[in-house]
Amino acid sequence: MNKKESLISRAEKVLSPVLAHYSNLEVAKGKGAYLISVEGRKYLDFACGISVTNIGHCHPKVVSAAMKQAESLIHACAGVAYYEANIALAEKLKEICPGNLNMSFFCQSGTEAVEAAIKLAKFVSKKQGILAFKGGFHGRTLGSLSLTTSKEKYRKPYEPLLPNIYFASYPYCYRCEEKRDSCNIKCLKTAEAEIEKAGKDRIAAAIIEPVLGEGGYVDAPKEFMQGLRSICDKNDILLIVDEVQSGLGRTGKLFAFEYSEILPDIITIAKSLASGFPLGAVIGRNDLMKAWAPGAHGGTLSGNPVSCAAALATWDVIEKENLIPAAEKEGRYIKEKLIKLMEKYDVIGDVRGMGLMIGVEFVKNKRSKEPNPDIVKEIMENCLKNGLVLISCGLFDQVIRFIPPLIIKKEQIDTALNIFEEALRASV
Repeated sequence: MNKKESLISRAEKVLSPVLAHYSNLEVAKGKGAYLISVEGRKYLDFACGISVTNIGHCHPKVVSAAMKQAESLIHACAGVAYYEANIALAEKLKEICPGNLNMSFFCQSGTEAVEAAIKLAKFVSKKQGILAFKGGFHGRTLGSLSLTTSKEKYRKPYEPLLPNIYFASYPYCYRCEEKRDSCNIKCLKTAEAEIEKAGKDRIAAAIIEPVLGEGGYVDAPKEFMQGLRSICDKNDILLIVDEVQSGLGRTGKLFAFEYSEILPDIITIAKSLASGFPLGAVIGRNDLMKAWAPGAHGGTLSGNPVSCAAALATWDVIEKENLIPAAEKEGRYIKEKLIKLMEKYDVIGDVRGMGLMIGVEFVKNKRSKEPNPDIVKEIMENCLKNGLVLISCGLFDQVIRFIPPLIIKKEQIDTALNIFEEALRASV
């Protein structure tokens, strides 16, 4: 192997090109809010590995916890033996989760958590249908992919997917023809219509992201979430809230659904749960979990000790450093600055989000609202050249997402916003 050969050229020879890349950044390490390239250049990371490194890269407490756990037990399989780490993490989740969300099943990723959630709902309800929402992203494996519509290319090559999946409209207020003050949340009627079409005795669960992730960082209004909860109650349908990208402090609350003052029956989490170690979880009501018969689901690596130890350390940092209120405060600051830019530039159609989960939607102009993915790509490339990592999302990749770590400092935010505005100015 040629030592001077780039990581990119080496990857092209051995890694499948199926994994798309946001950039050609070659990274050697990460520290705090920064990624550090193979040349030693520091980049402010406002992508967080797609909302994963919530407490920054390689936090010393997470590194220490993982190393300590690895010295004593790396794997035993939770189905073969009982051990401390996964039980302690389940106890911690029971302690911090609201209401009666008090039993967990661990897996390795968000898509696996969603798969487990829909299996749980089908098993306990004895019904087969699932109601999902247009623009949602729930994962890439076939079950969760069947619920995913954020991009056609994710689904089309793999059809037919799971049967008995029904889609209602997500409350994408910026692109809705109704005026917000008089809309009466009419998009809820599409959910009721889909339930009526399927027959309420056939729908096991409704699944929703309280903030669309890959679909464009669109937050569902409180009235919509409360209305959906009521519809589920009325029709004996379980409500699954997918918090894989929005959960664990990202939005300025432990979970984004808390803004709506509702309580789901089941939630899914992953991504930031263990600061980058592979770990996901489905958390549900005690009565639902206890009705899930032994052997009806499982996994060899469920509750891996090292991942669970990293998750416990991650939560310890979030709690002791008071990072959830910090996320709300710093997110409000970023959003205010971005709204001022929206007022100044005709290509910014909308700024939205909660906490440190903020989306900036780009358009050809405010009047037409035509999506503008070209300027998004150009802005991200210019930002990267100047030391800032940003990534896109949206049905047309027309949204830039701001997802810095919860440990971000105001001076780092100001640096990032200055780089962003310079890139924006150069692109219009």
